[in-house]
Amino acid sequence: MLRVFVKNFKKNWKSGLIPPLIVAIMIPLIASIWPQLEVASEVFKTILSNPAYKAFLGSLGFVDISKWEGMFYMYLFIWMEMIMLFIVIFFPSRMITTEVDKKTLDMSLSLPIPRWKYLLEKFMVYLTYNLLYPLFILLSAYLSTVSLVGSGNSAGLNYITLTYSVIGVWMWYFALGAISLLCGAIFLESRKANSAAALIVGGMYIIVRIGGMVDSLSWLQYFSVFHYMSAGSIFQLDPTLFAASDFVSAFPHIPAASTHQLHLVTFPVGDFFILLGIGLAALIGALIVFQKRELTY
Repeated sequence: MLRVFVKNFKKNWKSGLIPPLIVAIMIPLIASIWPQLEVASEVFKTILSNPAYKAFLGSLGFVDISKWEGMFYMYLFIWMEMIMLFIVIFFPSRMITTEVDKKTLDMSLSLPIPRWKYLLEKFMVYLTYNLLYPLFILLSAYLSTVSLVGSGNSAGLNYITLTYSVIGVWMWYFALGAISLLCGAIFLESRKANSAAALIVGGMYIIVRIGGMVDSLSWLQYFSVFHYMSAGSIFQLDPTLFAASDFVSAFPHIPAASTHQLHLVTFPVGDFFILLGIGLAALIGALIVFQKRELTY
């Protein structure tokens, strides 16, 4: 049971562990230069007002970089998007094509399990390792923010908003990874599969930027995975403010809050289910194609 999952989980530990670690290490690096960035934030605001930068940053171009939270979001999630584009294009699409290139697919499929289950367990390894991104980001963000506050710097993070944002990151990995996996199952050849995945994922990244920059083309954003549950959009959600006394009276079993107000941001349920639907449709499509197609290579 889950023999393929366990085998590939052990085999791919380096490629699964190193990228989330790199992202986590970036956070204390950002925190270390935050005092200098805070002083120069007005200069950065002027530079980032350029339309070209606005197009590149998308919804992250509207965060307030004069505050730690805004600068944190802009730097971290822009780098996350760059890393993600590389991973979702080249990793899932090559889960099968690499074995075709090495002529080891026949041996792998000799296991007494259906083809679709073999592919699903390999994809589960990819999803499992990607859970490290939310975990590492939350831990590193908390420690870095505490260190800033302890050294006398003005810093603060809304961890509810950050949690929603990193859930969005994982959903992007799921939906885009499933699309890339479908490309691999269709073409069964690395160059074609990578090209198709790059065209689809890269195309969606471009159209969400164009749609955000040109009002008349804003409708294009709805065709891009990057439009849903983006960190910049979640960050800009207006929090609903509840008095602590009202919250405690409504939920008496929860200990009284130490702050005067609790900032609660509504979870983007609609975006979540859109990404879930896209990911499941692409994943099921990949499993069906791989199960039924003739493997002539």
